[in-house]
Amino acid sequence: MNLSTKIITISDESMTTEALAEILKPAAALLAADKTVAFPTETVYGLGANALSDEAIDQIYRAKGRPSDNPLIVHIASLDMLALLAEEVKPYAKDLMAAFWPGPITFVLKKTSAVPMKVTGGLNTVAVRMPDHAVAQTLIALSGKPIAAPSANLSGKPSPTTAAHVIEDLAGRVNCIVAGGNTEVGLESTVLDVTGDVPVILRPGKVTQEEIAAVVGICEVDPAITGATIDVSGAAKSPGMKYRHYAPDAHVQVYIGTTTDVIRTFDAEAHRLVMEGAGKVGILTFSEDLEVLTRLIKTDALLVDRVVFISAGSAKDLSVYGKVLFEALRDFDERGCDVILVRGVEEMGIGGAIMNRLKKASEGKVTRI
Repeated sequence: MNLSTKIITISDESMTTEALAEILKPAAALLAADKTVAFPTETVYGLGANALSDEAIDQIYRAKGRPSDNPLIVHIASLDMLALLAEEVKPYAKDLMAAFWPGPITFVLKKTSAVPMKVTGGLNTVAVRMPDHAVAQTLIALSGKPIAAPSANLSGKPSPTTAAHVIEDLAGRVNCIVAGGNTEVGLESTVLDVTGDVPVILRPGKVTQEEIAAVVGICEVDPAITGATIDVSGAAKSPGMKYRHYAPDAHVQVYIGTTTDVIRTFDAEAHRLVMEGAGKVGILTFSEDLEVLTRLIKTDALLVDRVVFISAGSAKDLSVYGKVLFEALRDFDERGCDVILVRGVEEMGIGGAIMNRLKKASEGKVTRI
């Protein structure tokens, strides 16, 4: 593909809605004309196109190199748009929408006939989200269309959390990129199936099982996402369930254990990998671990210039880990790492979302030590 990609820079995302609308008019016009526009949301950057147009949806799949049986999430700016997409919204789903929209949660609903099967990966359900981001909200409203928008990256790569990531992956492949600031959450939205009697998480995200259950009394998790490996059988009920995702070029190894065990393992494993020919080894772990690890590595002449450290923030605040994860994976690639050693976390709260992404990025290479 060799498109001429228009770049629209948003220098201040907190400007008035009127000022944003003026800047975003050209991008909204492209969406209304069934063209592709990448834009920021609070989760990750999305690659948008008119969700009601087969031609527009085809352009998303081509730009990303995305398998056509991988469903897309449709983004809306109002509940009026939801009525175009969803045949039925159960009472408990309305309660959850009232609690969490706009925000980083997607609801899987029975679709109307207006939604093309290309959007849903051949399923009779549609995934819908109302983003909590001024640029996304304004752009969707201006276009007058519900906007299908998977993450704005080449299929399989770490999701983009900065405009630079989007430009690196998609310049020349899409019609427009709205370059705003870094995303706030850094992980894709929670995906929740609300077609049955109880809500079922299909992809974990910032909105947790515990938070959902606190609103409606119960929340289940699809068994397909609780294992260590990727289930590639059958149809994908949600984005991120079926294919290898979020993966850098470097080989990713994830370890879960106590601080002492992780530090010892990372020190020994980095030494072994370099001895066996790895050019550089990346280490992504908590700031508390890095204080000790950096001192250890400095005493090993073999490793001094061969280990790249990136902090996942403090172990006391996993939201920072979620925010920096994808950017860190891309950064390790840019700095020439062959292998990345990553500290995993327990799958509670947002830790479940972090581990879901790490399992996909490492193709299930998770070791408990």
